[in-house]
Amino acid sequence: MNDASAPTFAPTTWRHRFAATVLAAIGIAAIAVWPVHATTASDVAKSDAPADGETAPAAALPTPVEPPSPAVPDLSALRTALAEFQCAELEVAVGKDQRVAISGLTAGDTDPDSLALLAQDYVTGQRAAVEIERASPALCEPLTLIGALRTSNAGLAAPVSIRLEGGAGTVFNGGQDLVFDVAAPDFPAHLQVDYFTADGDVIHLLPNPLEVSGRVDAGSVRRLGERGAGGRFWSIGPPYGHELIVVIASPTPLFAAPRPEAEPASSYLPALKQALDAAPPATVATARFLKTRAP
Repeated sequence: MNDASAPTFAPTTWRHRFAATVLAAIGIAAIAVWPVHATTASDVAKSDAPADGETAPAAALPTPVEPPSPAVPDLSALRTALAEFQCAELEVAVGKDQRVAISGLTAGDTDPDSLALLAQDYVTGQRAAVEIERASPALCEPLTLIGALRTSNAGLAAPVSIRLEGGAGTVFNGGQDLVFDVAAPDFPAHLQVDYFTADGDVIHLLPNPLEVSGRVDAGSVRRLGERGAGGRFWSIGPPYGHELIVVIASPTPLFAAPRPEAEPASSYLPALKQALDAAPPATVATARFLKTRAP
C-alpha cells in the first residue's frame, strides 16, 4: 500500500511546490516594484524642501479683487426740478450709503411721498429718503410773489444771497441777535430786506429808520443787525417757529416812501406786488428760512 500510494500523491506535491514557487516569485517582484514608487515620491518631496539654512519661498497669495465703486448719481436734473417748488427750500445729496436724500423746509403743500416719487423720475431705480419740516402756510405767499425773481437770480453769475452766521440750518434761540450778511448782485442795487414772522407780521430790516438807504455797490457785502455798527439791531423773540427773510435787489428803490418798520404781512404783500409789477426787469430776489426757538 505504501508503494501504490506514493505515485498517486507525487503530482499533487509537485503542483503545490510549483504554485509556491510562482507565488514566491510574484511576491519578490512586488517587493522589488514597491520601493521604486516609494523612492520616486520621496525624491520629489525632497526636491521641494529647502536645503539646510535656506528659507522656504512664500506661497503666492491670490490678488484680492476690489468690488467696483458704486456710481454717484447725477443730481443736477433733480435739483432743477426741486427748485420749481416755490414755497420750499429743498436740498438733495447722496449719503454714504449712496442713497439719495432730500431735506429742507416747506411752507406749501409739498408732501414727502410726492418728493420721493419725483426723485425716482430722475434717479433710476432709487427711492429717495425724504425729511422735511413744515413752516406756516402764510409764508408761502411772499415766496410765490418773488418766484420769478428767484429764478432770474439763480441764473446770475453773482446772485444776491443771504449769508446767515452759522450757515444753513442754523437755529436761533430766544434772546440771540439776528446778524447776517447780504451779498449784492453784479450790479449797483437798492436792497429791500423783509423779515416775515411766524405770526403773520413783517419787519422791514432795510431800509429802516436808522438806515434810510438800502443802496449797495455791485458785488459788495452788507452786514445787518450788528450791534455798535450804528444801525438797527434785532433780537429773536416769541412767537417761535419757522420764519423767513426775503431780499429783493432792484436798480431803483421799490418804494418811493418808507414803509412802517413793522406791519401785518396781509397789508404789505399787495403793496409789494404792485411795486414788483412796476420794477425794472433786472430786479432779482432771494429768500431764506430760519428756525427760532425758546431759550
